[in-house]
Amino acid sequence: MTTPCTSLDVVTVPDAARAAYRAFLDACREGPAGFRLTPRAEATPYALCFGIFGLHLLRDESTLNAERNACVTALVDNIRRARAAHEDVPRGKAYRQLLAFTLSALAVLEALDDAVLADLVVEQLPADMEQALHAVGALGGKAQSGNQALFLAIFLCHARDRLGRDVDHLLKQWVDLHFRSMNRWGFWGSDAGPTHLHFQNGYHQYEVLEYLAVENPRERGAVDAVSALADPQGHFAPYPGGGGCYDYDAVFVLTPNGSIPNAETASLLRKTAATLLSEQCPDGGFCESLYVRPRSPANLLRFAGQIRRALGNPALLKERTRYALALQRPAHDRVNTHWSRYQRQWHESDLWDSWFRMLTLARIEAAFEPAAAQRWGFIDYPGIGWHPALRTGTAAHDAAPEVKAVDR
Repeated sequence: MTTPCTSLDVVTVPDAARAAYRAFLDACREGPAGFRLTPRAEATPYALCFGIFGLHLLRDESTLNAERNACVTALVDNIRRARAAHEDVPRGKAYRQLLAFTLSALAVLEALDDAVLADLVVEQLPADMEQALHAVGALGGKAQSGNQALFLAIFLCHARDRLGRDVDHLLKQWVDLHFRSMNRWGFWGSDAGPTHLHFQNGYHQYEVLEYLAVENPRERGAVDAVSALADPQGHFAPYPGGGGCYDYDAVFVLTPNGSIPNAETASLLRKTAATLLSEQCPDGGFCESLYVRPRSPANLLRFAGQIRRALGNPALLKERTRYALALQRPAHDRVNTHWSRYQRQWHESDLWDSWFRMLTLARIEAAFEPAAAQRWGFIDYPGIGWHPALRTGTAAHDAAPEVKAVDR
């Protein structure tokens, strides 16, 4: 375990940035129990979860309490409809992700009693953990397999803690199998690198290790590997401008157990925080990247810089070159996900990137000053949004002053 680095030069997220984000949440509202991924998109079950997470992160409990019943009904109805669309037990990422998000959102609303959605969780429990992890490619570092490994662990933790199921042996096997499969960077997949895929995929397993309070023997190596992938702005994506997932995943690994391991990491985190705050959009939200579109000479030079900085690391050079070429295709003029039919622009604010950017800033702020965790509504449920301050009691559970939105 690394020794935390302390410094008086802390990072503080301005109240104005929080208030602007709060205004963006309002811009994405559709009724008392609906959210759109962007103000231009349609309301979706995923966006509802992201909206709830955002309000909770800002600790706007008054709004959540006022709309609790409507949101709980919508959350349960949404996942029930998603399940009814499948004859067999669904194992795909989209369904499992919605189930995990729904459980987290219900936990935020304090509506996750033992009976709610228990059947949907139980049917996801693996009979053979090793087979389940191999089936999704998690132990070999297959792209998106980290998500699936995280989902399995979330469902196991839920079954253990809320349903009284004896699954400790499966959780232990989950951990043991992952440790035995770690590469030299502390992630999964090839030893060549490090690459962005290593940490962006492996972050999900790090969420589980942190939640279970399991010491990671390769923690320091992972911090060094991720630090080496930062661009001059403190972003961590293979393309310019970062990305909500890449930047949060990297910062999570750089703050093991919510702390800062050394002065070099502290300096990098300050840079990342300053960059993210400077990139908050005029509407108060955050986007995927400001530098992928348009295809301007300046943006193309940024892609070239990403490639140039990968010289000397063949695996990274290949990864960044493939992204640079692929993202120039017209098919990637907009960002397409299963969260919404609407395809957003790269520079367009959306609920997912906004939540992840603010969550990144919250984790950085709390790493520099543990008492600052009380400003943020971390999610007391395994998975994305959990924070070790919830275990130590330094994260507040009581109501906080309402964050008022600012007009943009």
